Amino acid sequence: MVTVDSTTITDLINFFVNSEDGSTYCFGSAGSIYAISGNKDDPAVNFVYNDEAGAIKGASEFTLNDGLSYMYWSTASQISRRPMNTGEKAVPWTNVTANYKTDKISSSAVWHTMALASGQLNIANAEGLASITFADAFDPFDLNIRPGNLINAIEERDDYIILGSQKNDLSEEGHIWSWITTATNWVQKKRIPAQSVNALITTEQMLCQAGDNGELFYSDFVNSVPIARIPGGGKVQPGGTTILDDLAMFGFYGGTYPGIWSYGRKHKNRPNALNYEYRLAATVAGSSVTSIGAVTVVNGDLFASWGTTDGSTSDYGVDCVSSTTKANAIYEGLEFDGGSPHLSKTVDTIALIMSPLASGTSVSAKFKLNKETDWKYAVLGSGATTFSVTNATIALFNLGKPGRIYEVGVELNASGANSPEVHSIISYLSKETFEFA
Repeated sequence: MVTVDSTTITDLINFFVNSEDGSTYCFGSAGSIYAISGNKDDPAVNFVYNDEAGAIKGASEFTLNDGLSYMYWSTASQISRRPMNTGEKAVPWTNVTANYKTDKISSSAVWHTMALASGQLNIANAEGLASITFADAFDPFDLNIRPGNLINAIEERDDYIILGSQKNDLSEEGHIWSWITTATNWVQKKRIPAQSVNALITTEQMLCQAGDNGELFYSDFVNSVPIARIPGGGKVQPGGTTILDDLAMFGFYGGTYPGIWSYGRKHKNRPNALNYEYRLAATVAGSSVTSIGAVTVVNGDLFASWGTTDGSTSDYGVDCVSSTTKANAIYEGLEFDGGSPHLSKTVDTIALIMSPLASGTSVSAKFKLNKETDWKYAVLGSGATTFSVTNATIALFNLGKPGRIYEVGVELNASGANSPEVHSIISYLSKETFEFA
């Protein structure tokens, strides 16, 4: 990823909102609001407003029955709004209703996350769900879940509003809830065995990120299944999820591998997979990314907000995926023991089946045996560890070492806008096995 801005932005962006005026608006942890222009090739960032009430805890755009589209955002105890389709272009904004709603907006809420669902704008409000209808009717407690729970995340599934919550005593359990606006109370409730449901996203299946140990869960309100865990842990903010190319994207931070992780599949007959899609530019440069606030997709490109802390200095910015420069990639497979972890097996050769290899790019194969800590490189016939023959479609690496448990990995080294594309990894094993080797 490449950095769009790290100078204009001076606080962590908690939420992105793609507006009908063509810009993407960024809502910050210190009350600042910024606009990213709709020019995908050169997205300029401009400061447009500062909310003196402080940190912005939720934001969304919603069109009312009078035809006006409003940008809404919430601080700890008030909701503000601005009309977006009146033609007014002056910045900083001057046509903001800064205290549009203040009645019963709970300052005890961790988040006032906003989302469109069931035909209305829904707003997390501690143990309640506030709403603004198409007719501009406001209800601070359209729904009240059980006291002692705080709503963090909101998602829509069919006609239902799905909520993710935490206990306000921080006990090791979160919940998801379903509600439809015609019901007088919540319809379904399911416990998630982690401290807090931080974020929700629905792709092929309904997913939630819960706790701070990198856990992803699937739940249909009947089952609750842990499906993946990010190595090194971490968590996601309510605005830190989106969908890109059919995959759920998560902005994980607070663990060993901060960045954008994906989960899902692109074809029916393929398994779901967890992948570390993108490292942020600051991580590549050696800085410590301490927070990722929000992710979104703009014109098919992924954007993510970040905060870094290096010593006593904190910086904030927004990155986007580069369309002109590919990053190097690493594939690491799962452990293989052939169903016989007590038998030693010899891996003779690793074959990589590829699209024609672009000039300047290269691939390497690596392996681990018997749960070794460090990866080792397999070698070509020449003894080299890197294959870079232009237009080649197969690369053969020699290994010839025995081991009871085997892991294979591949390194893909890009050049400019080109990157190797590997279709298949084949490991050829000797027929002989040994119980003591």
